[in-house]
Amino acid sequence: MALMKIKKYVWILLSFSLFACKKEEQTLNQTPVSKPIVSEDGAKISFAGSVGTGSFATQLIEKKSIRTDLIAPGRVVAEVVQSSDALGQNLILFDNPDLTYNYTEMLQHLININKQRGVIAQKKVILEQKKLQLSRVKDLMDNRAATGQEFTNAQIEVTNAETEVAQEVTGLENEKTSLLEHETRLKLAGFDPQSLVHAKQRTTWLICELPENQFQKVKKGSNCEVQFLAFIDKKFTGRIEEVGEVVDNLTRLVKLRVAILNPGDDLKAGMFGSVHFGVAEGDFVTIPREALVVVQGREYVFVKKAALTYVRREVTAGQQVENSVVIFSGLQPQETVITTGAMQLKGLSFGY
Repeated sequence: MALMKIKKYVWILLSFSLFACKKEEQTLNQTPVSKPIVSEDGAKISFAGSVGTGSFATQLIEKKSIRTDLIAPGRVVAEVVQSSDALGQNLILFDNPDLTYNYTEMLQHLININKQRGVIAQKKVILEQKKLQLSRVKDLMDNRAATGQEFTNAQIEVTNAETEVAQEVTGLENEKTSLLEHETRLKLAGFDPQSLVHAKQRTTWLICELPENQFQKVKKGSNCEVQFLAFIDKKFTGRIEEVGEVVDNLTRLVKLRVAILNPGDDLKAGMFGSVHFGVAEGDFVTIPREALVVVQGREYVFVKKAALTYVRREVTAGQQVENSVVIFSGLQPQETVITTGAMQLKGLSFGY
């Protein structure tokens, strides 16, 4: 009987222990894991606890003295060639047939404008003669030496002469409008129409593009070196003729036109090369490459603002130097950015 009671007590104790363990397991499984709080349209991310932040690494931002060669890819887009039939105008070969059409049309409109101005000058001389004749006929009529019909005919001749001048002026304005259209297309392609017309023989033009945060570092009129894939061991000296006035809406790039003298006819339209604008030296804010994230063409970093709070910051990035990226705006020295873990915050910030 005593043995039966002992077994009963042991069974009760075991059952209670199993129930307690199961209850504890359920309690552990039901413990909520704190989720990050994303606010301010994704620009601010806060963690309620250390869960989820263990994989983050940060770095204090400082200015560094660096040297970097500003390089841009380029393409030979046009060259001046000799022609005995050019009638004093440059014959230019473009790598784009549309630009060839625009250039030839521009030349034709320039010729038409000069002719039209000559015609207008002649018509104005005739008009002045008709006006003078009308004045004489009026004086004769006042002195009864001419009839009213003669005076009317003189008035009609003046009106006809004025109409012809007006028509020629309208024709001149139409030619100017057409000329402006073709000049605009050449400018958007990176060319100065006047430079094309007055360029030296055997001049070659190369177009390259720089990001909008870098083009201000180069100046019109300064020299550069150009190296082409077809001539690995040879460098050509170029001169920056123009820095574009338009930033491309999609690529955020600015066109630069570089002129190269090509006496040996080595360079041909369509060739690719790289343009070296010289060494830039100075103190720049830099961040590790992995700290920079790009979304829809815009560049961001995540700045640590508190122990478990991170803020998204848009920046303007420049060239990569070794494993660092130059930052031109958006960050200040002594701020702390996320390096390892930036992609995780990117997903939280933008909802990826």
